[in-house]
Amino acid sequence: MNARASLSRPPSKVWLVAVLCAAGCDDSLKSVSLIEETRVLGARIEVEADPHRSSPNPGEHASLRFFLAAPDGQPRISYALSVCAVRLVNSGFPACEGAPFASALEPDEGHADARLDFQVPEDLDREVTPHVFARGLICANSGLNLGPDGSPSCVTGSGTEVAFEFGLAGPDQSNQSPTFAADTFSLDGEPWAATADATCDSGSLRQVMAKTRHALRVDLADSDFETLTQPTSVDPGRETLLVSPFSNAGELSNGFLSLGADTPPVQRAVSWDAPAINDALPRLVRFYFVVRDARAGEDFAERALCVLP
Repeated sequence: MNARASLSRPPSKVWLVAVLCAAGCDDSLKSVSLIEETRVLGARIEVEADPHRSSPNPGEHASLRFFLAAPDGQPRISYALSVCAVRLVNSGFPACEGAPFASALEPDEGHADARLDFQVPEDLDREVTPHVFARGLICANSGLNLGPDGSPSCVTGSGTEVAFEFGLAGPDQSNQSPTFAADTFSLDGEPWAATADATCDSGSLRQVMAKTRHALRVDLADSDFETLTQPTSVDPGRETLLVSPFSNAGELSNGFLSLGADTPPVQRAVSWDAPAINDALPRLVRFYFVVRDARAGEDFAERALCVLP
């Protein structure tokens, strides 16, 4: 992995920067939606008292989890993460106001998740530092070392630098993350449920034929599209959500869906072309989905199916 993944900040460019860089900023020929190596696809903040809220209050416990995808569905990573309080800036990444107030270090390869549990300091002044900034390094299939100055580096490869900024809760700021429910996804008009036993031998996965086209539809709950404050009459009254689909095989027609509460069903779907099969054995294909609002609210889901010769 030789990319820098900026997963928030500024909000209007969250999806574009995160997904294009995660695909490999040095390889313009790669498909944005094809998972060919371990990649960082997004991140989610969960407040302990309300897991759907992405904006903690000072004094509250919360967690930050990065979404990882691998072609075989089994990421093996090491990582170093930290969070600090920051002022608002108009461009670029903000500088920490003081030392990080929480950090996580997992130097040995083999973790499937990159996660940091933290408590926002009770005495943090929301007027001065209304945001929290997380940054770090995630190494795929490699351990991690710390240099003399404490800076992390991967034992093998350059890894993925991650940066994620989110707001603190306050009188005029509180955000609920959109959430993928169990019935969010459908395949060719039929419910597409998650399964714990994602193998073609189990018989529990949907089956499709090689070199056929299929429709993947995403139906989010109406409550996911939060009401927004409208400074002017031309500002939107409710959130627009961006859904990014990925797969480890085949070809998706679109790299993202822009969804509103009133988006018609036909515009909530992407087509996927199943790959050719070179032998007589079924092929397991994994799908990954990320949904984002523009206020650091995100969620992640996985699905799978079997392609038959």
